[in-house]
Amino acid sequence: MEIYTFSQWVLFFYIYCFLGWVFESVYVSISEKHWVNRGFLKGPLLPIYGFGALCVLVVTIPFRDNLPLMCLAGMGSATVLEYVTGAVMEKLFHVRYWDYTGRLLSVNGHICLASVLCWAVMTILVVDVLQVQLEKVVLAVNEQIVTVIVFAVTPFVTGDLVTSFRAAIRLKDVLVYLEHAEEELAQLAERRRELEMALAERRHEMDTLFEKRRSEMETLFEARRSEMETSFEERRNEIEKALEERRHELGMSLEERKIDLEKYLRENGGHGITPVKGMADHIAAVQELTDKLSTLQEKAGRLSAESELLQKLNGKSIRGLLKRNPKAVSYSHRDAFASLKKRMIRKTDETKEEQASDESSAD
Repeated sequence: MEIYTFSQWVLFFYIYCFLGWVFESVYVSISEKHWVNRGFLKGPLLPIYGFGALCVLVVTIPFRDNLPLMCLAGMGSATVLEYVTGAVMEKLFHVRYWDYTGRLLSVNGHICLASVLCWAVMTILVVDVLQVQLEKVVLAVNEQIVTVIVFAVTPFVTGDLVTSFRAAIRLKDVLVYLEHAEEELAQLAERRRELEMALAERRHEMDTLFEKRRSEMETLFEARRSEMETSFEERRNEIEKALEERRHELGMSLEERKIDLEKYLRENGGHGITPVKGMADHIAAVQELTDKLSTLQEKAGRLSAESELLQKLNGKSIRGLLKRNPKAVSYSHRDAFASLKKRMIRKTDETKEEQASDESSAD
């Protein structure tokens, strides 16, 4: 292998990134049954393949005359690179942009037997086939032209990398916020259920107490009314019998009876009031529970609104990142990630429907 200049190494890196993107996009598009611009970047580059190819080219230099050792060295170095890259990205972004969980001999979902064998095949393909042809082409180009090409492409790749990195960080922030919001909403929902149950119990107690007091009051008033009627009839008969004899005392006697009757009513009339006062505590408790429930509902609505706003602000870049990585998963925020993907899909479908509607209107 020739000794390459820095610009030539960078150009090889870009070429292998592009070839890796072509392979992955075609493979995933066939799997998804629609075109997928695969990769972490927006542009047609997959850095993991570029780094993997360069790693294989460098590590296998001492073993070019021994195919098994060359294959083993390239396979091992590329596998280590893939594992470290996957682990670091998951740690940094809380998302796995490729996941081999469930595959044969999978190690933490970052590598598996199939990926290891693919790197073995890639080692032979890169060293003995691709690099031989690419080397002829690149070395045939004037070095200054290679440098110009590298300097022209690098700013776009760097900008794409920065943009995609920021989108991945935003995605992590959204997942963390959604998980926190979901947990708080779940707590609020549980508290709301508790308050509704307590409120229902209070209302039932209040209704029972009211019915009991009303029944007691009716019974008491009926008894008092019957006693008053009987007493009044007895008094009237006595007055009629003694009317002739005690006519001159009638005025005084009536006044006395009136005073007695008023006193009697004052002494016994309070029984219908005292039980009602006992309901004040229940009414106050019901009002307190109602106020708390209203506060929880307001807080839940605010959390939902904040969540929708955060996703709206970051939706476009995050949606593009998820579209380029349809198999991405998040084990750190499993439920929040699944919820976000569903919302993104729903938003995409709504956009397509709006576009179709606009086209129909235009026709």
